[in-house]
Amino acid sequence: MVIKYSLTAAWLLVLGGCASAPSDHEAAAWMNYTCSDERTLQARYPDPNTAVIRIQDETHTLHIAISGSGARYTGEGWQWWTKGMHDGMLAPLATGESIASAPGVQCHAD
Repeated sequence: MVIKYSLTAAWLLVLGGCASAPSDHEAAAWMNYTCSDERTLQARYPDPNTAVIRIQDETHTLHIAISGSGARYTGEGWQWWTKGMHDGMLAPLATGESIASAPGVQCHAD
């Protein structure tokens, strides 16, 4: 009987620990970038298909999109296109665009 209660208590501790653990989305570290227009940008990558960017105190969730090279993310009016983890280009997306027509700005990780 003691073993049964000990196993139950251990299982409850494990489940309790899982419930309080942050999700991958919350745990992803922010990377800081400085852009050629003096704007700062923060980005994190909670999973291979998502980039979360913070520009001027606004946070936007972008999703992976087709690209010829690098990783391109789009959503919420923005395109974030990275080459490796240190260089990127930020461009606004006009209504209805899937690829930004605006030239964008170069950004480099600090």
